Amino acid sequence: MAKQLLALGNTVIVTGRNKEKMNQAKEQYPKLHTYSVEVTDIDSIQDLYEQVTRDFPTLNVLINNAGMMNAIKFQTAKAKGIADEVNTNLAGPILMTQIFLPHLLQQKEAAILNVNSGIAYFAFDKAPIYSASKLGLHSYTQSLRKQLKKTPVKVFELAPPRTSKPMFSGTEEDNASVDRVPEVPISEVVRKMIDGIKKNRETIVPGMSKLLKLVGKIQL
Repeated sequence: MAKQLLALGNTVIVTGRNKEKMNQAKEQYPKLHTYSVEVTDIDSIQDLYEQVTRDFPTLNVLINNAGMMNAIKFQTAKAKGIADEVNTNLAGPILMTQIFLPHLLQQKEAAILNVNSGIAYFAFDKAPIYSASKLGLHSYTQSLRKQLKKTPVKVFELAPPRTSKPMFSGTEEDNASVDRVPEVPISEVVRKMIDGIKKNRETIVPGMSKLLKLVGKIQL
């Protein structure tokens, strides 16, 4: 995302909790601006908000892209691991949006993009908390869009299919079943995302995600 958005002449700010990875990104793309944040911590988000809006008062786009996907069996899962996943995938985007929203509402034009998943559309029992939290994010995004309909802030949702970035923490057997789903290069997903935003397409569902959405309707 950062690479393609930079190429279009945007000012791009990358946030994260892994300073080493952010430094690597900065070395690769010197025009990037990087800030530390923990999206499950309200104080950390508030600190980020104060820093970023001070340094970039015309900031007008928020992309919520943090996520984690764990293989979980409820019979043996630890409550803390489940809480971490829910907080990162669902509470994180909601808190980021809530804290940055007053600033975005002051802009002439602004946008929020929530990165969801094709898995939001059906119950994926191998990563059930990921599936459930992404469905929750989908519902939240729809409600946010309705409430902000008459404001300068547009609300977009990107639901990628399986991409070339490894996320799933499952066993070899679990990964073998996931591997049957074709991968889509992240660069292609981002191109479709940018094209969808340019065309004012509120929900951007590339590739296999369209099929997953259909499968989910059949399951329900």
